[in-house]
Amino acid sequence: MKATRIFYFILFTPFLLLSQNFNNDRLLTVRSKDSINNKARITGSLGTNIKLNGYYDLFGGLQDSETFNVGNINVFGTDDSDSFKMDLYQTQIKMEGLFVQKNGKDIKAVVEFDFWGGNGHMRLRKAFVETGHWQIGQNWNNFGDEDLWPNIMEWEGPPSGIWVRSPHIKYFNNFKNEKWSYSISIEAPIINYISFEEIEPLVEEAYQVTPDLTFAVSKKINGGHLRFSSILRNIRYELDSNLDNFIGYGFSFSGMYATERKNNFQFQLVGGKGITAYMTSIAGLGYDGYPTVNNQIDATPAGGGWLSYEYFFTPKLHSNIVFGYTYYDFKNMERFLLTDNDEIPELIVEGDLFNSHYYGIFNIMYEPFERVTVGLELDYGVKSIKWNGTINNNTIDDNQGRDAMRISFGFMFYI
Repeated sequence: MKATRIFYFILFTPFLLLSQNFNNDRLLTVRSKDSINNKARITGSLGTNIKLNGYYDLFGGLQDSETFNVGNINVFGTDDSDSFKMDLYQTQIKMEGLFVQKNGKDIKAVVEFDFWGGNGHMRLRKAFVETGHWQIGQNWNNFGDEDLWPNIMEWEGPPSGIWVRSPHIKYFNNFKNEKWSYSISIEAPIINYISFEEIEPLVEEAYQVTPDLTFAVSKKINGGHLRFSSILRNIRYELDSNLDNFIGYGFSFSGMYATERKNNFQFQLVGGKGITAYMTSIAGLGYDGYPTVNNQIDATPAGGGWLSYEYFFTPKLHSNIVFGYTYYDFKNMERFLLTDNDEIPELIVEGDLFNSHYYGIFNIMYEPFERVTVGLELDYGVKSIKWNGTINNNTIDDNQGRDAMRISFGFMFYI
């Protein structure tokens, strides 16, 4: 009960204190009277991004998915029923604080929530402290590019995008040429091989003992930036009661360019082994590693990319187009399960499984008032799988695919 009262106090207090707003500030911004170098010693703000999310599924088996996640398409499903839903779970609450030390250096703190924790429950998005060249806490993973996000209504993002938030310790700095910068981090390890239902009877989760390591370098260019990042992982597992590990690694190249009219182009390419935990549309599905005929787990090869272009017809009317692609494959698997069109499981031994996702979006957005955006969007995706192996001593080689289409719309208010 006490926790509930505190939550309502945090949520409604800003509406009672609007008189303390400052120009271009968030909903509530408060500054201390004392200052250092003409900057308030302490500044705190509380704001919200309210988003109504609506979607109408035309066909394709994503009726129960709140995001347009191509990886969740059931290629063996046959239900193409249409479906309409709306929610406000993507609404965010953000608190920021800035403390100026006596030497003039800043200490910044951010805490951010949304309601994506299931059935509208709150979820922690960010909680970090940043000072000098260090950032400690939970924020965007250093393997991704936090400056990128195509301006779209649906919240999953294109396949192969890297938008993971994880606890980390990050160091960042510039080279002698300030256009170049670099960052190094140790990230909380993500265990993402146990949920793969096809191999669960063989694999048991093991305690992890090493963090994920990342390194990134970026260059500022006129109108944007270019960025190269890498990651190295050591993932422990238990297979048939034997403790072992496999190595995962990956590379990403990304960037963006914007014109004076705000038209902008963004892209991201990614590839590696054992990194599906970081890739949109397949993160959390347990595909980082799989058991092979050699009685060990191999890191899963995966890669892909996406690109987007936003065009402003007028300062208030703009449109986006996005394309994305992901592939990942399992070669020489000891065994895996498939489900045919009659929903009958098939056990395949000593085979290969190849997966690919295609994704396309077109939208149009309008900003009738300052800090208000409305949008309408068409989402289309395809999931395709190919497999070969042996069933009851019979060799098979087959494939299956399915597409999905959704109309998304939304209303966003930022304050």
